[in-house]
Amino acid sequence: MTDQSQAGAQGQNAKEVIVLPKPEMHIVDMSKAEVDFAIEVANKGIISLFKNERRSFCEVAQFIKKEFDKTFQGAWHVFVGKHFGAWVTYETHKLVYFHIGQAGFMIYKHG
Repeated sequence: MTDQSQAGAQGQNAKEVIVLPKPEMHIVDMSKAEVDFAIEVANKGIISLFKNERRSFCEVAQFIKKEFDKTFQGAWHVFVGKHFGAWVTYETHKLVYFHIGQAGFMIYKHG
């Protein structure tokens, strides 16, 4: 393989790796395991937008909710977007609010 074709192959592999900014945590009233899970699924959701597997923040929110409902008991609610306001009632120790880049995530349990 020539140097140019090797560089081209490496460039293609580099495009596949998506590096997201570190989450900026605003409100954490949740166990560490739940917070880690929230960050993990939020990252997967954002990456799926970049890969055109999902088309909107609404679809990312739906994905996150389904993952939380499968993994943890109860009724989970999810907001995802660049601009939103929220005033919610939630169960004790079941709320997290954070940003990954410009995308905000609010995940909470109620019901």
